[in-house]
Amino acid sequence: MDDHPILIAGGGIGGLAAALGLARHGRAVRLFEQAQAFEEIGAGLQMSPNGVRALKALGAWDAVEPACVIPSEIHMRDGLSGALLQRIRLGKTFEERFGAPYRVCHRADLLAGLLAAARRNFAIELNPGKRATAVADTGAATELHFADGASARGAAVVAADGIRSGLRAAVAGDIQPTPRGVILYRGLMPLNRVPPEIEADCVTLWVCPGAHVVHYPVSNWRNFNVVVAVDGTLPDDGWKTQAPSGEVARRLSSVCEELSLLLAAPATWTRWPGADLSPLPHWCKGRVALLGDAAHATLPFLAQGAVMALEDAVVMAREAARTPDVAQAFRAYEAQRRERTARVQEQSRGMSRIYHASGVLAAGRNLALRLAGPSYALGRLEWIYRWAPDRPA
Repeated sequence: MDDHPILIAGGGIGGLAAALGLARHGRAVRLFEQAQAFEEIGAGLQMSPNGVRALKALGAWDAVEPACVIPSEIHMRDGLSGALLQRIRLGKTFEERFGAPYRVCHRADLLAGLLAAARRNFAIELNPGKRATAVADTGAATELHFADGASARGAAVVAADGIRSGLRAAVAGDIQPTPRGVILYRGLMPLNRVPPEIEADCVTLWVCPGAHVVHYPVSNWRNFNVVVAVDGTLPDDGWKTQAPSGEVARRLSSVCEELSLLLAAPATWTRWPGADLSPLPHWCKGRVALLGDAAHATLPFLAQGAVMALEDAVVMAREAARTPDVAQAFRAYEAQRRERTARVQEQSRGMSRIYHASGVLAAGRNLALRLAGPSYALGRLEWIYRWAPDRPA
């Protein structure tokens, strides 16, 4: 690998994580973000043990942890009856089993922690207000071209510009996000607005016919995050579209009283269509590589989208440190990440069918959850949660 800096397009979670990983392994990085400021919109996220390990490997956990919340338990409930179907305790036994804790936070808090760590690293140059529009590998160097007519040269390019990536076509062809027949809503409110009927210190999943709801506290207990997924279709108008007043309540009009009170609490809801990416033919081409949602965007139903980007960054940085040939490093990174991320995508799609079941299928699901217990549920997540930087597969 030559001495030119590595160029990163995208200053979200994946781009900042990649910058941190590469810089920790001695590479100079120039990161370009299209927005005028580094900011993250969207819902909260669940930081499972594999995500905590990735953040520690990137040197960012100490910057992120103070804004995280330590939930007491994970609850799964029937949205019609309110019945508790399963509970998973998240204390010492959980941490001993997986070797790292489970936390929840808001995406903005994760991004702020990554950004703080990046600003402390003199090997990372941050450039907001620079929208990358094209990438080229000239043989002698790689180049990023920007909407303002400027360009930058580097040893390699990492495209971490999200599910709507403008650079993905240069690597994998014109592959667009695939709608998956689900509408997602997010609501955020101060913790003191949460109805007393709701156990606010838990991560709770409510399963309903054609829908499910997830909620938990974020931002060091200041706010409460609610995400609703409903079967349906919606034009792709971006992430900031405000839902009409009362739309969420109308779509879940038959839920139990506790859940109904919660859904009435947020002052506003934003909505967007749920989509992911079908498998790409490849993630890298020469010295240009895709990372995070640009490579393997997934539905949020396993709570692993952001965490997969963090893992990507750890593996890419390690492989770039192992070989001076950046194209070879990118191929090794892709080889180690494709199967795992594809499995997360596939299982995330499958979870919507389980969560949204109705009638006899829902009754069977509820019975199975009661009989199986938390140990079985955690066992099905072992392959996700036990990931570690020295066990990348």
